[in-house]
Amino acid sequence: MTNTRLPRTFRLSAARRLVIIAPHPDDETLGCGLLIADAVRKGVNVAVVVLTDGQASHPDSRRWPAAALGALRRSELRRAMARLGARRSAMRSMGWRDGQLDQTGSALRLRAVLHTLRADVVVAASPDDHHPDHRAGWRLAVAATRKTGMVLMPYAVWSRLETAPQGRVRDAGSAAKNWAMRAYRSQISGYIADDPDDPDGFRFAAAPLKRLLQEAETLKAQCR
Repeated sequence: MTNTRLPRTFRLSAARRLVIIAPHPDDETLGCGLLIADAVRKGVNVAVVVLTDGQASHPDSRRWPAAALGALRRSELRRAMARLGARRSAMRSMGWRDGQLDQTGSALRLRAVLHTLRADVVVAASPDDHHPDHRAGWRLAVAATRKTGMVLMPYAVWSRLETAPQGRVRDAGSAAKNWAMRAYRSQISGYIADDPDDPDGFRFAAAPLKRLLQEAETLKAQCR
């Protein structure tokens, strides 16, 4: 896995079950797209648990109220995972409130889902990411995996943009990751952002998106 910077102690094998915890649909692709594609190629059982449905990205859109936007983003997740080769992977949505994960999330519920998925290795968005849902998601993951024997490690999304630029990744995994991210048209295109009823809705700026898609991913050493 040359394009994912892993701790020496971390090795993927078909005997392990890898669960990606994503605060919002698209975090799994931005932070772990290469990891997911590589794991699937190695025959590893991969699952994704999305903590929120990303319903707050376009809060003023009349055409896309929260329930409809959440359903759209869940469908984008399924399409993205298929493009990473993980069409058959388990995908669970916890349905907690976007932007209020610290108030609505439940470590006990998350622990139950991880046990149901028979997780061995869990990776969750880094507490170094500035987004409050990423930090809250990490705290939930720590509490949910404590004393379970599961390995827990953080993956970087936004905090990667605070480091020096890395070299561009060019391989099949990178192509799959780029294609997977294109599934998130609600986030990267004018599909919703250009709608005049929500001019301030979220849309990825080109430069940070390019870095997140082209550069190597990072998993840190176990941090509990």
